[in-house]
Amino acid sequence: MNLRTAGIAAAILMASNAVFAQSAMPPEKVITFVQKAPAPKERVVIKEKIVVGQPLPDTVVVTPIPDEIGHAYAIVNDERVIVEPSTRKVINVIQ
Repeated sequence: MNLRTAGIAAAILMASNAVFAQSAMPPEKVITFVQKAPAPKERVVIKEKIVVGQPLPDTVVVTPIPDEIGHAYAIVNDERVIVEPSTRKVINVIQ
């Protein structure tokens, strides 16, 4: 691999990491909203492990966050998760 190709590859990797980092950390007001949101009356349990970057199953109800078009949440397996509504991809698991 020549130096130019290595430089281009490094730039692409850094750009993709920057995009992921932006989507991985939702705004503090979103995190606070999800932390304070009431839990559903019935506990939601799935067999799959909840993994950042992976979508939630279609059986899980995802609730939009008011005034936050790019964020929604769910409470699954007693874990509060922030998801991207269009893909249902987990952005963050609240600890």
